[in-house]
Amino acid sequence: MELRILGSIELWTGSALADLGPARQRSILGVLLVDPERPVPLEALVDRVWGDQPPAGVRNVVHTYITRLRRALARASAGLAEPIGLVRTPAGYQVSADPGTVDLVRFRRLVKRAQQEGLGDQERSALLQQALHMWRGDALGGMQGDWAARLRETLRQSHHEALSQWADAEIRLGRPGVVLAELRAALLTDPLSEQLCERLMLALYREGRSVDALEYYQSMRRLIAKELGTDPSRRLQRLYETILRGEVADPVLPAERGGGGPQGAAGSGAGAVRVVERERPGVPVPQMLPLDLPDFTGRERELDVLQRALTQPTASQPPAVVVVGGGGVGKTALAVRLGHRLRSAFPDGQLYAALRGSGARAADPYAVMGRLLRVLGTDPDRLPADPDERGEVYRLALAGRRLLLTLDDAVDDAQVLPLLPGSAEVAVLVTSRGRLSTPLGARALHLPDLPHGHSVRLLARMLGAERVEREPAAAAAIARYCGGLPLALRAAAARLNTRPHWSLSRYAERLSDQGRRLDELAHSSLSVRASFTASYNALPEDAREALRCLGHLPVAEFDAHRACPVLGKDFAAVEDACEQLVEAHFLSVAAPARADLPTRYRLDGLQRSFAQELDAGRSGVLEAAVHLSV
Repeated sequence: MELRILGSIELWTGSALADLGPARQRSILGVLLVDPERPVPLEALVDRVWGDQPPAGVRNVVHTYITRLRRALARASAGLAEPIGLVRTPAGYQVSADPGTVDLVRFRRLVKRAQQEGLGDQERSALLQQALHMWRGDALGGMQGDWAARLRETLRQSHHEALSQWADAEIRLGRPGVVLAELRAALLTDPLSEQLCERLMLALYREGRSVDALEYYQSMRRLIAKELGTDPSRRLQRLYETILRGEVADPVLPAERGGGGPQGAAGSGAGAVRVVERERPGVPVPQMLPLDLPDFTGRERELDVLQRALTQPTASQPPAVVVVGGGGVGKTALAVRLGHRLRSAFPDGQLYAALRGSGARAADPYAVMGRLLRVLGTDPDRLPADPDERGEVYRLALAGRRLLLTLDDAVDDAQVLPLLPGSAEVAVLVTSRGRLSTPLGARALHLPDLPHGHSVRLLARMLGAERVEREPAAAAAIARYCGGLPLALRAAAARLNTRPHWSLSRYAERLSDQGRRLDELAHSSLSVRASFTASYNALPEDAREALRCLGHLPVAEFDAHRACPVLGKDFAAVEDACEQLVEAHFLSVAAPARADLPTRYRLDGLQRSFAQELDAGRSGVLEAAVHLSV
């Protein structure tokens, strides 16, 4: 007999598939099978199956489905020594069956056995292959709702981790070719997983296909730049460099790795996270922050404000801050610099999670939660699959620890709220392009563009002071054309550093052409256009249409009345669209001449260049930015 949820929800006895009834009825069984040894209260059952839209008389509906399920299970298991049943306990409903008949339970047991120290790779591979063969598609197939979607994502990460361990074993056994198809298939469902990408690159390299491995890295690098606005992890870059040099590369054993993948990768584990031991042996002190930028410049006022907010909380102001700013303005760099500065203030460590809010697929908060729990020392086999229970374990793991939790690039409140601690001892720093509400009474800090003087200083640090001092006027012009946007300044410096024979004057002249400016401010993964495109794609259609039209206004500053003829809409609709563009950091608000006059907006600088090319026959350029990785 087999009870299956790693795919569609099914019951098999021998070769016979039992009829478990309609979708909602099967969903109730699926909820009970996720953790068959733990009863599920009626209220939780209703919430997981129907969410916030239960039918009228939902208790009676549940009782009817439970009765039908009991009959179906009794018929299907009538010939067994111990028939399957559904029992009701004071704590809730529970399946009465051997937990080992549930495929998810067997999967976890096999993975745990495969992680034992001293096990040979041949046996480890066989165990993991058995575990992976239990998967027939997305878990809880056919079940709808938010709870099912969150759990499905969590279980998908468990599958990817088992797949990575199996691939490691096969590569060590000298059989890299057998893992290629499985890794490619998994990357179709989780294309940003550096954990899987690393194994695929390594398998291709060990198979003698170095060119394919290097090409796959480049496609992953472009995808990460488009979706996350950053570079691949240093771990993946090192593998790329190793393959370029033709050096030996081997996967490490599970005991050496710690069961995880590269830091910051979608679905990665804790293996690449640097963990040190504090004075009490055995208590992990995570240090998950990315490297601090050595050329970080300015922002002293913002750093001081954030430091006070996080280290000197009051009764009315908890240690929580939300940093809001447009794409490329330097929110991540600021958060990382602050985290390194405050390391001594948080002796229990620093947690960091890239939430990918500006990308096409934001990180699932419960998958992130699982990764952070593993970093905090929770046994992966003891992580609850149920999102609500996982949240309880997560808050318990944070309680009593003096930690800094950085949630970088959040998309909305729904993503952030599950990851917030239940204790004021944990300081929280959130960065986002959007205007989140202020969770936990957090202070909101709007990060402006870099002042002109600091922009020139940043150029000098990246290009070398001598080069800037030779052409100070040209350096100042480049800084102006970059509009105080650190991403633009970094792209400009990268372009100039790869062309040391260019004078700053020559490059400033190229930047003076507004129609080419965004082309000039792109180098490798640094692209102002790609960053703006991510924000543009997140806008509602009315706001996108408004931005396309506003680029044609002959003036940079305007109010909604002036924009009405251009947009062909009434004042209220135009004002709403403009406010959405302010929130997306395409428009800024100009100082009003009088308080009783309508709000005046500004569209200038790089944002104006972007708006003008949207509707100026540059669709091919925009398409390239949108599909940077294809």
